[in-house]
Amino acid sequence: MAARSVAHFAHPAHELNLTSYTLPRWCDLCGDRISTGTGYSCRPCDFDVHEDCAKYRETLCCFFAHPWHDLTLSRAAAASCCDICREDVAAGTFVYRCAPCGFAVHPRCSRLPQTARSDLHPGHALTAVPAVGTCAACRRPCYVWVYRCGPCKVDLHITCVQGARPSCGSSDAGAIAGDGAGDQHGARKDKGSLRAAIESRL
Repeated sequence: MAARSVAHFAHPAHELNLTSYTLPRWCDLCGDRISTGTGYSCRPCDFDVHEDCAKYRETLCCFFAHPWHDLTLSRAAAASCCDICREDVAAGTFVYRCAPCGFAVHPRCSRLPQTARSDLHPGHALTAVPAVGTCAACRRPCYVWVYRCGPCKVDLHITCVQGARPSCGSSDAGAIAGDGAGDQHGARKDKGSLRAAIESRL
């Protein structure tokens, strides 16, 4: 059961109270929409976060994609992109960042497991690696991190492995089977597809 109130480093001035949302709001931590359901808010400051976002730690150590330094969750001073999914990081939203290296990752992308199993390639465990190539499941290009089977030399999109299903026009799931011109598999268009994939496994 969710705590009725939490202290959060992202809003140290006041505790955040468990809130039932009946109208959509925007999460001040990840920048995504808070639909109906519960989250945490500070009404006097108009500060709202998803219930899951309130659980992010201020410091992330030993992240598999950047194990050399700790990552600190802080507001992005300027617009950039996530080094895992290559989707936008909006200025003012929170991102895990390595100050010495400039490495940045969405909080949601920091939840990806380093290894995974999939019915798309049941023979071996898959490992997350940066790669450029073609996804063996959807046959679309890979330009960012993928799940790879080393012995079989098979690459699969993270979204394909995690089971995101397209919902054309939805704000919560990108059109994976798009035309390939700037879609999530190729670049940075479908911002909801990876989020939906990750959250479906939490």
